[in-house]
Amino acid sequence: MIKPISKYIISYMDNIIPISDLQTKAKKYVDQVRLTETPIVVTQRGRAAAVLISYAEYQGLAATRDEMSYPDWKARLERAERERREGKGIALKTLARKKATSR
Repeated sequence: MIKPISKYIISYMDNIIPISDLQTKAKKYVDQVRLTETPIVVTQRGRAAAVLISYAEYQGLAATRDEMSYPDWKARLERAERERREGKGIALKTLARKKATSR
């Protein structure tokens, strides 16, 4: 039986392209990443050089990096998880409406 992580490694291996392919087929690969949300590893001289990801994935990574830059990020995460388990969460749409009406 294949462990879950192995499945992801194998699927990512299918998405490794040389930079020359990216140069000639950029639109194809950008569309592929956007539609499948599966990253593509770009190689240069046979070695991984960059990763092409969707803009939504990039935003998520940037937000995560920002949150983890706070010294108390672990405590904040634990609090958020505890509040979610206790049903104290708020739907994103509700939060957006509250912010919009408070302006």
